[in-house]
Amino acid sequence: MQKIIGRVTFAFIFYTLYPIPQTLAQNMPHEIGFWFAENGQLPLIKPDDMNRGFFTNPTIEHLYFSFATNGVQNLSFFVEHINETQSWKGTWTNFVGNDHQVSFPASVDESLQMTTLGFETVRNLISESGLRIGAGLGVGFGLGGASASVKDTLGNQTSYSSATYWDALLVELLVRVRYSLIVTSSYDIGIMLQGRYWSFPAFGPVASGGQAYNGPALRGVSELGYLAGVSVGF
Repeated sequence: MQKIIGRVTFAFIFYTLYPIPQTLAQNMPHEIGFWFAENGQLPLIKPDDMNRGFFTNPTIEHLYFSFATNGVQNLSFFVEHINETQSWKGTWTNFVGNDHQVSFPASVDESLQMTTLGFETVRNLISESGLRIGAGLGVGFGLGGASASVKDTLGNQTSYSSATYWDALLVELLVRVRYSLIVTSSYDIGIMLQGRYWSFPAFGPVASGGQAYNGPALRGVSELGYLAGVSVGF
């Protein structure tokens, strides 16, 4: 975990400080934007009975504020929320005390959500009129949890929440396209499309839940995906 954080931090600092020609400048002093994605994420880790297919069809909401720029490269603070429900049928196990357990066939709707805070930087590579194409990277740390709605063969339904919080380290590499729709001397309104590789290389409950439900046996996520959004520079 410490090695991962150290390598990501080094790459982030190097990328931010590395010089680039000012002829590509187009960023406004500040920018606020909102990204959204529904489904459409491509897993690089094969779904199985352990990871249950998370996150292949999530809902992703990503809000960022760019607070520093040299006109070519900006630095932003972001908040991202990701949520997904996977439905599966199989054997569900309940522990009833004194190390006794009861297993039964069930239909399960299992949900996993994570809210991440972090920083990202994007550097312009191409600027032409209102078009801006850039590449960037980001790092963040998140907290979340899991839940499950379990229905047995008799139709009895029970809900469970993870015994402990989940935490995660987020790493993202991205390519971003932005096109300005309205530009004045004081603001710039644009639409955006982003393709990215994103990963939770360290992911899971913060502690053991003992015999209680504590979410799926998911300990890492590696995805290719997209985000679409709007932004206002000012």
